[in-house]
Amino acid sequence: MIVLIDFGSQTSHLIARRIKDLGIEVEIAEPQQALGIVKEKNPSGIILSGGPSSVYEEGAPTIPKEILTSGIPVLAICYGLQLVAHLLDGEVVSGKKEYGPAELKIVDHSSIKKEISEIEDISTVWMSHGDEVVTLPSGFEIYGSTKDVRHAFVGNRKDSIYGVQFHPEKSADAGQTLLENFIKL
Repeated sequence: MIVLIDFGSQTSHLIARRIKDLGIEVEIAEPQQALGIVKEKNPSGIILSGGPSSVYEEGAPTIPKEILTSGIPVLAICYGLQLVAHLLDGEVVSGKKEYGPAELKIVDHSSIKKEISEIEDISTVWMSHGDEVVTLPSGFEIYGSTKDVRHAFVGNRKDSIYGVQFHPEKSADAGQTLLENFIKL
């Protein structure tokens, strides 16, 4: 079972559909309900969706840091990645706005666990963001970059937290492989 925390993304239900298509139950939660649902359901994984906010704006949706330190694997998508960086002392800034396809280049296959499927060296992914992570939190590594976004695919294997600046639910090849790999974790 996966808990998907919805930060206002237009594609949260599409993410849930992709996970359900892999045979996994999904419960969508609002950020303010997330901790209670995670404690109640004890999911195998947590997905943080994208959303239209900026993490540094007053009143931006957030979650308790306890969710990230719970030991439950996390996949953070777009705003979710920015929120993870923000909560774990990375740095997020207003960056170049991107909307549309971009080429993701895997820069470090060795850091990705060997028991999961490898993502192609270069894949087309879907970007939709105005902010970006410019400094990763401690313990995170870069797995993939695009021409404009250095931290497009990152992770902290020790804490089982992974993040992407792109939308895997909209990317046929790399996106589907990424979601399948997260489910395997």
